[in-house]
Amino acid sequence: MGLYMLDTDISSYLINENNKNAARNFQKHEKDTICISSVTYAEIKFGALNRKSQNLHIRIKNFMSLVKIIDFGKAAADEYALLRVFLNSRGTPVGNMDMLIAATAKASGAVLVTNNEKHFSLVPDLVVENWC
Repeated sequence: MGLYMLDTDISSYLINENNKNAARNFQKHEKDTICISSVTYAEIKFGALNRKSQNLHIRIKNFMSLVKIIDFGKAAADEYALLRVFLNSRGTPVGNMDMLIAATAKASGAVLVTNNEKHFSLVPDLVVENWC
């Protein structure tokens, strides 16, 4: 039984209930195997605060009852530094938030679930699944 870390786009699809494939794949997994990075949590909270939507806050609260948060800690910070140097040296930088999420997934040994395979496929040794 592995750990699956949902990135921000997959989390948004599930929160907004606008991707049936993502929802079906989510339901196939045990609750304790699904997580998000604290970086993803920050992004979805920002989105809700920025939109000033009470309904969105409720949907996020419901979603958060189904997933656990993996904090961005020292191991993830070490992964991030290595990853950023590697990608910059190759001339293939990825957005900082995506690198933070990827580093958290790598540090926790999680499969990263994303619909953004283009960016995350650049991260060495990161296992990626697309549930869409």
